[in-house]
Amino acid sequence: MQQLPRGYYAVQSDFENAPRDRFTFRGVTYAVCEGVNLFSSLSAANEHASEVPEVVLGDLPYESFPTPVLLFSAGRHCVDKFSFTRSLTLLGEGAGISPNLPAENPLEPPTLSPARAEGESVLWGSFWHGHMTLAETAVKTLVVDGFSSANLRFRDIRPDGGSVYVAFRNIIHTSPCGRTLYHFATPAPGSTLDREVLLRNIRVVDFDDLDYGANFALLNARRATLDGICCDNSTQVFGLTSISRDFSNCTGFDTSEYIIKNSYFRNLQGENGISTGCRDAGERAVRLTVADSVFVNAGRENEAVLRPHLANDKCRLYVFNCTFVDSRGNSRPAISVMGPGTNVEISDCTFEGFAGVWSSEPAIPTRAPDYILARECVTTTADPHRVIGEADFSALDALYEGTKAYYGDLHVHTDCGGTSDGSLPMSEWPAKMDEKKLDFAAVVDHRQMRGFFLLEWDEERFIIGTEPGTAILDLNACRHNHRSVHYNMLFPHKYGLAMVLANFPEFEFRGDELTGSFIYPKFTKERFFELTSYVQSIGGIMVHPHPKTLLSSDDPLDYYFGEYTFIETIYGNYSTHASFRNYDLWVALLALGKRVYASGGSDTHGAVSNSAVSTFYTKEKSGSAFFSQMRSGNFTVGAVGIKMCIDRYPMGSEVAYREGMELTLRLDDFYPPAWQKDTAYELRIYTDRGLAYASTYSGKLPQAVALQVKKRAFYRAEVYDLTHGCRVAVGNPVWMD
Repeated sequence: MQQLPRGYYAVQSDFENAPRDRFTFRGVTYAVCEGVNLFSSLSAANEHASEVPEVVLGDLPYESFPTPVLLFSAGRHCVDKFSFTRSLTLLGEGAGISPNLPAENPLEPPTLSPARAEGESVLWGSFWHGHMTLAETAVKTLVVDGFSSANLRFRDIRPDGGSVYVAFRNIIHTSPCGRTLYHFATPAPGSTLDREVLLRNIRVVDFDDLDYGANFALLNARRATLDGICCDNSTQVFGLTSISRDFSNCTGFDTSEYIIKNSYFRNLQGENGISTGCRDAGERAVRLTVADSVFVNAGRENEAVLRPHLANDKCRLYVFNCTFVDSRGNSRPAISVMGPGTNVEISDCTFEGFAGVWSSEPAIPTRAPDYILARECVTTTADPHRVIGEADFSALDALYEGTKAYYGDLHVHTDCGGTSDGSLPMSEWPAKMDEKKLDFAAVVDHRQMRGFFLLEWDEERFIIGTEPGTAILDLNACRHNHRSVHYNMLFPHKYGLAMVLANFPEFEFRGDELTGSFIYPKFTKERFFELTSYVQSIGGIMVHPHPKTLLSSDDPLDYYFGEYTFIETIYGNYSTHASFRNYDLWVALLALGKRVYASGGSDTHGAVSNSAVSTFYTKEKSGSAFFSQMRSGNFTVGAVGIKMCIDRYPMGSEVAYREGMELTLRLDDFYPPAWQKDTAYELRIYTDRGLAYASTYSGKLPQAVALQVKKRAFYRAEVYDLTHGCRVAVGNPVWMD
């Protein structure tokens, strides 16, 4: 038995039951020494790997290695919350072996190579913590080759760091995974970070992102090559930019080159096909080259396949020797260009089933009038309504007389001791909130009531709550057994949670208000609805937070907690993928006739955040006043104050329809940190039948509009950022009987 050469470090799966003096890799057994060159995990090997190999093992397709090499045995290797601290090469059993075998018919997907059908080195992660992170500037080279990957994603989050090369080769991604698989974050302003990225021979087949809105890749690099990608039947947003197309692929680089070649794409079900982003680029440019690739139904129905952002004349799209087929019959061209750039070259390509080859999208608006011109007219929207030219706003103004706009975060976690898992001490929150111009926060620390009995609890700023979790055992259409939910219970007084725990013994509360804690029990849907009803009966609020990050179901009713509950429509910030999916879920529940309020929040577990504020109008600044306002539903999730009523009934109300009713609305008090210059905003008013009114404005000044009301199930309003492609304010409905 030969010794494992210097510079190689073995990582053994099922370490407890494996021999400690030998290690087998690709059929060859080597003598090893535990703690020297044999380890139980990637984390342990990363800590000790220091030497670079002088020789290349037998059949590895490398001429040399510039880094220490970690060899992974066949079997499962757990990789949770791992961060690289040095340059490394990670080799699995499939190193150098492509998982993709081209089919005889080029329109059919590559098949799985028999050489990769068994005996895989599998990198896998737990639901929350399955990620490999690159945060250290000391890492200059990272190569990962020859693995299957399960519920694991890679994140390069360095803000700076000079030149770096990152390559993933011969990787099989197995379904499901609700997180972005390859995320290369935007560098800091003035950064010297110079990324080169290679994704080669990657296989993503029958892949379910759990309807979370995850990407295949978010890329920010000087040069990135996607070579030999097989992406067949995936619900992911492919990328290379985000769902709102506001993630820039060129921040920090004068010119970023993206190359897609020798690849196959079919049934891409996420938004925007394959797209790039170049927002706020100035003179920077993204150049996209697509070559020798096949696209079959590689976009949503009647959407383009390639959607590059050509922000200026330096940006370029070059497509050659590619096949584009849409068997559904596409009413759009195969390629849709965003931005004013026209540097498009297409050669030796075939197109079948499209209305054309390429076209330009309407210009992204960056300017809008300061005022909404609310003249007497009938809108030409999906649900036409008469705009009232000389409207009477006295009923609306009376509702809000004596109130002031306050801004807050309806989902935060602090460090208040006990079982809390925030990192910022509760005592430091008020000062940090002042820095962020936040007036209130709903504190929902886990598994305890301790926080709101402490001296540092701020009655003026804090709303009382907690965030348990559960698994609902009898859902209608759960996918992949993802049946977990969290729920935020908010209370008008600090004894509300104690009342819940006393009446629901399954929480198994032990201790007192300062030392006690409770478990997260599982529920049937019936019992969970009993919990919701009880919380509401004692004056509390039940919120479904981040619904599209845990539970996965094809039935919107599986996310429904009951009438007059809340669901987070904005989560993290206004443009997160979760915000888009959560909002769509809320709209689906409204369409089913459910009376569910919108909510939102950052879910920060660290520093105070103002990325997902809500706007409340109250007469006093106090936690109890903010709670009461939230419970009424008369508030805006987002950064713009929406004041709206039908006759004298504000948002969150129910009113019987009668002839001659008027909807009056004012927009005011745009939260200053959220307002952006060179941005066009649009006020939208919806009914259950669709868009009733829309008008652009700059966000600088107060606005007013009035509509004649028709017999509809509800009216609601929102403000959309046309420039950056996301909602910045969502108002709650006025429901009509």
